[in-house]
Amino acid sequence: MNKTKSIAPTLLIIFLVFWGILAINPMYRDIWFAENIILIICISYLIFHYPSYQFSNSAYWLIFIFCILQTIGAHYTYAQVPFGFWVAELLDLQRNHFDRLVHFAFGFLIILPFKEKFDRVVSFSNHRIETFALVMIFIGIGASYEILEWWYAEIYEQDSASNMFLGSQGDIWDAEKDVFLTGVGAWLFLIFTNSKKKFL
Repeated sequence: MNKTKSIAPTLLIIFLVFWGILAINPMYRDIWFAENIILIICISYLIFHYPSYQFSNSAYWLIFIFCILQTIGAHYTYAQVPFGFWVAELLDLQRNHFDRLVHFAFGFLIILPFKEKFDRVVSFSNHRIETFALVMIFIGIGASYEILEWWYAEIYEQDSASNMFLGSQGDIWDAEKDVFLTGVGAWLFLIFTNSKKKFL
């Protein structure tokens, strides 16, 4: 448990206000609902277990940033986030890459809470094995999410050419690229932190 005062309650209040504002009028209510199911489950888990286990303030900050990104994506749908269009126009890209950013961010930002939790129950013999195991876990999580997206698209978007929830934007390798970026994000964070004796 972190000896300093946890910033989690403050970040939760700020996030709930932000989430509430973006929940008022999302572009597609059904997509917004689907995108928020996992988020609500995960935040509920953190709140329920907060009295018995607390992450570091660094971990809570990273969770907060990811939740903000996810909430923006749910409000607009990932394929239609204005920031993604601005970057695409600026860099002359063919698609909105905000979804790519969020998949990378999931690996890069959420790996620390996982690492802190694993450090309490698992003892790795060295950093290389720990890095390999955690990156493989995140690749698995990323792949599982892509499977859920596929199922949702098959059931609810059969007649939709745009596949707003799937968000592939015409890229047949979209799922593979998303999973790859999740793994890269997790790997880069672990490489960075393992090279430092103390993070933040």
